[in-house]
Amino acid sequence: MAHQQKPDRGYCKDRCLATSPDAAAPGPTNVALQSESDAEIIRAALAGDVECIRKIFLYLGAPDARQRQAMQRMMHALSDTVLWQHMLRCLAVHCWEDRQDTEYRVNAETSQRIDQSIAEVFMRDEYPQEVQDKEVVLRKALTAQDRFVRYAAAYLLGLRKDVTVIPHLAQMTEEAPKSWQVRAVRALGVIGDERCAPALIRALALGKGALHSEARQALQKLGRLAEEAWQQALTSPERRIRWQAARGLDDPGHVRSLDILAEGLQDDDPEVRWETSVALARLGDRAIPATLKVLSRGPVSKPLRQAAYHVLSNAARCSSRQELAPLLEMLCGPARGEIVAEVAGRLLQAWQRQV
Repeated sequence: MAHQQKPDRGYCKDRCLATSPDAAAPGPTNVALQSESDAEIIRAALAGDVECIRKIFLYLGAPDARQRQAMQRMMHALSDTVLWQHMLRCLAVHCWEDRQDTEYRVNAETSQRIDQSIAEVFMRDEYPQEVQDKEVVLRKALTAQDRFVRYAAAYLLGLRKDVTVIPHLAQMTEEAPKSWQVRAVRALGVIGDERCAPALIRALALGKGALHSEARQALQKLGRLAEEAWQQALTSPERRIRWQAARGLDDPGHVRSLDILAEGLQDDDPEVRWETSVALARLGDRAIPATLKVLSRGPVSKPLRQAAYHVLSNAARCSSRQELAPLLEMLCGPARGEIVAEVAGRLLQAWQRQV
């Protein structure tokens, strides 16, 4: 049950001013709390003092970053396991013990700052003792009955770059509510391990809006570490994942990625083939060797002819187009697939000699 709302301005038992979230921010001379007062606020809050609990949230949600950081510094210094348990539940279910903290989250911006402040204080360690304290609390919470507590624990451990929670985060991207899916993807991006890539590709393919954007950023950061996952995604039984795999590599930075992308020219799904050909065409001459390699292996089906023609006719510069003219003519004509593959192979060898 939510505790009673106090007046907009009041004092806790330690005579700490508790201002309204909408009140004007303190001036430069009194922004930083005195360390001793900070500690007393937290201790009193842990003992159940409602006004000091309120004071903590006022600082964690303050528009002024210096106020938020002042409270975070004291949390680092005190590092009490009970405090970390409270902070975890506040992030997970917006509760301090059995009391809702929603009265402190007066608007979306304040609520977001509170959650961000909690995430930041869990991410960073300033004292040796807090490392152990946080680990104990978060690992125990991974098996909590409340799924949102489990989600929050996995998210925070991910922000701490703990690779052991990758399976938990991957599961969250599949089953959690949208806001927690986005957080899971964000944590996978922070971990930055190649084992994060499959879940990120699925989120990229199946998600929209913020989820899609977070997954794309995370995969861009992974770079070459995601290469194997991209390869596997191009053979996924799910069309949207194959399609996204083609789109996701539309600006690969190395030759192997170009080869992976070009495999999409042979996909059974016309949308995947089209998206692949468009992505390759945007790369210009860089896409020509990978396209020739696919053609040279054969078999050269009609759909492959069409997709390869789109790439080669749109990607090649004028000089390159002259070299490719015989092949382009064959792709549009009745030439047998074996002949097309043979010509593509010779052009590939000539192209590689020029490099």
